[in-house]
Amino acid sequence: MTVLAVLISCISATNKTDNSTEKVDYGQLIKEYLKAKTIEPTWVIDDVDKNELELLKHKISWVELEKGLEITVNEHIITTSDKVTSNAVWESGVDSVNFANHLQQVSLYETESLIGFVLTSSPCTGLGCGVNYQIIYDLKTGKQTYFGRFRTGFEFQLYNFNSDGRPDYLSKTFYGRNTQGIDTTEYVLYSQTKNGDFEVFGTGEQKKFCFKHIYTEFQQNLDNEKLEENWIERINKNGR
Repeated sequence: MTVLAVLISCISATNKTDNSTEKVDYGQLIKEYLKAKTIEPTWVIDDVDKNELELLKHKISWVELEKGLEITVNEHIITTSDKVTSNAVWESGVDSVNFANHLQQVSLYETESLIGFVLTSSPCTGLGCGVNYQIIYDLKTGKQTYFGRFRTGFEFQLYNFNSDGRPDYLSKTFYGRNTQGIDTTEYVLYSQTKNGDFEVFGTGEQKKFCFKHIYTEFQQNLDNEKLEENWIERINKNGR
C-alpha cells in the first residue's frame, strides 16, 4: 500500500500545471473582457448597399461629396468634409474623416438614443484598406463625435465600463511595427457627456484611462505579448 501511495503522489505532482510560467493569450483575454462589457445594439445594417435606410422610426440617407460624405438623419444633415478624429488613428496623431466616401455600417442603440456609423473608402488600395472612421450620433442633441481606426478592426461597439448610466466608447490607436515585428495598440476610454458628445474619461486623480496590447502579427508568438494597464479595473486578474 505504501508503494502505491507513493506512485499516486508522484503522478499527481507531475500532472500539476505551473501557472506562473504559463503563456497568456492577451488578445483573447481582451476579447473576452470587452465582450462582457458590450452594449448590444437594437438594430444593425451591415454592408450597406443603398443610399436610403430606415431603422425603426429613423430615416437615414447619404451621398458622396467631392471630399467626404453628407449623411442625413431624420432631416438633420451631417457633413464629414471638415471633420477630424477625436483620437490618434496612427501614432502621428488625428486624421481627417474626408478620406471616407462610403457608408459601410449603421448601428442603432434605441435605449441610448445613439446611432453609430462606420465609414470606409471604396474602392481602396494598399494601406487605405485598413482604415475606417466611426461616428457616434446623439439623436437627442444632434451632437457627433468622430473616431478613426487603422488595422484595429471595423466593428462599431459601445460599452458599459463604469456602471454610471453613460455609454462608453473605446478608441484604438495603432503605433506601428518595430524592427522586431512587434505591434502596439492603445485603447483609450471615452464616455458620453451631458451634451451628448463623447470625451476622454478622466478623474481628479487620473486624466486618462487606457491599456496597451503589445503583440506580434497574428499573435504568432505569445512570448512577445504584453498587456500594460492604466485602466479603471484589473483586466488581467491572474497577474501573469
